[in-house]
Amino acid sequence: MMFSREPFIYRFLRNIIIPILLGIILVTPIYSQYKFSYRLGLGLGFTKPTKFNESLSEQELSSIGSMWFPINYDFSVNVYPSIRLGYKKLSTSLITYNRSSENYILPIIFRGLTIESFFTFKKRFEANFGISPMYGNVKFMNKKLTVNDETLGVESSTTSEISNGTLGLFNWIGVRMYILSFMSVEGSAGYIYAKFDDKWKAKKGSTSISGGINMSKPFFRIATVIGW
Repeated sequence: MMFSREPFIYRFLRNIIIPILLGIILVTPIYSQYKFSYRLGLGLGFTKPTKFNESLSEQELSSIGSMWFPINYDFSVNVYPSIRLGYKKLSTSLITYNRSSENYILPIIFRGLTIESFFTFKKRFEANFGISPMYGNVKFMNKKLTVNDETLGVESSTTSEISNGTLGLFNWIGVRMYILSFMSVEGSAGYIYAKFDDKWKAKKGSTSISGGINMSKPFFRIATVIGW
């Protein structure tokens, strides 16, 4: 008689747990669209910072990259059978891919109100179409600058930053798949229309940094949606 040497835990997961989870996903009914929903995901966008990088080069700083990976926060309310209104935020303030030399970073944040229309198909899928007028803010900053007072022998850290703002527009087309009655996953592709001009502002005085950053590029996103 032959006995399987496959570990018991693997057989338990394969033969019992995984089929149960798949069964729950397949038989759980979708009662209705979410009245309230919270979306959390990761985006992929592109920039054109040519003029800004030229200015950094004049200051002997390295260029920033032309891609950004913002975290997407989104809360919406279903106000009509096929319309949602909400608030959206795209931010790289927590994870900033755009970095220059000497600890300088470029966090980018866009936030705005959203309106989204949608329709369902094959019971568990949804196609959605959205648009959001947004306000964008970008900072070029260094949180690790050190200031020395040679007279008193004191050393302290400080933050240096300049900022820029712009208005923009974001639209997208997405597909959502309902996994459970309270959870779904979603992917979308869209376009951001926005451009930061060359007028950078310092908290005090002026700055030698200039050059615009064009944000008008395609934007992609994947997200998990929790609703009730």
